[in-house]
Amino acid sequence: MIKETQTQAELWRYVERHRPGIEKSLREFLPLAPPFIETRFNEAAKYALFSGGKRIRPVLTLLGAELFGAPAERFIPAAVAGEFIHTSSLIFDDLPAMDNASERRGKTSLHEKFGEGLAILVAIGFLNSAYGLVFVNHRDEPERAIRAHEEIVECVGAAGMLGGQSVDLALAGNSGGPVSAAGFERARNLKTTSLMRLSLRVGAILAGADDKSLEALSLFAEHLGTAYQLSDDLLDAEEDAEIFAGNLFALNGEEAARARLTATIENAKNVLEENFPPGLARTCLGQLADYLLDRNA
Repeated sequence: MIKETQTQAELWRYVERHRPGIEKSLREFLPLAPPFIETRFNEAAKYALFSGGKRIRPVLTLLGAELFGAPAERFIPAAVAGEFIHTSSLIFDDLPAMDNASERRGKTSLHEKFGEGLAILVAIGFLNSAYGLVFVNHRDEPERAIRAHEEIVECVGAAGMLGGQSVDLALAGNSGGPVSAAGFERARNLKTTSLMRLSLRVGAILAGADDKSLEALSLFAEHLGTAYQLSDDLLDAEEDAEIFAGNLFALNGEEAARARLTATIENAKNVLEENFPPGLARTCLGQLADYLLDRNA
């Protein structure tokens, strides 16, 4: 359960208002094998997707659309695409060849429960299902839908999730490739930032945002992704000092990391205020940035 604070009230009311529609759409578009394929694929897919996530990425898509005056409800199928891609990234991240994690969100990881092979197939299933969701309510706007589709391709590709995962492998010593300190900070954040950028920009693109506004959203997502990573590092500091000590963000200590988190959040909010008019969507995005200061899970 997310702890609501007074300064984030609009955000969490927005999340609760749209969460039923998001959950309904997640079930409607869940990649499922037909009944005659009697394997545990469907059970595994449901286990992976309905594991208590906050659904922040779908909310980002809805807010990205509302920034440009579009009604959020029309964009829920497209919002689900981001959650499917996020879920696939978590499955891949946990695999023995990657992080080899036995748990995810306090639950047994997918490959531990269902086997590595089936986990890989389910992750691919989520990716495959995501691409078409931007067309569901936007077939009459093919140029926008195709551009949103291109955003997914870029997010998943070598400059996004795949590149970020390769950095994780290099850092773990599994790929043999060195990562320079200069490139480390940006590279380690590829997955987080790419998914946030995708989620925001898909909604905005489908709502008709211009290129200048999309550039501003990308910059906001960059700050938000960095803040999210810093927040993760600080959570590591509370749970395991050795893990925190291994993070580049931690080289100057926990106090410096927290100061940088505060500055990064302010930068993100400045981007919003300088590029978008006041309104509920801008307020909620600013409150999401503030949430990262108070985040405890």
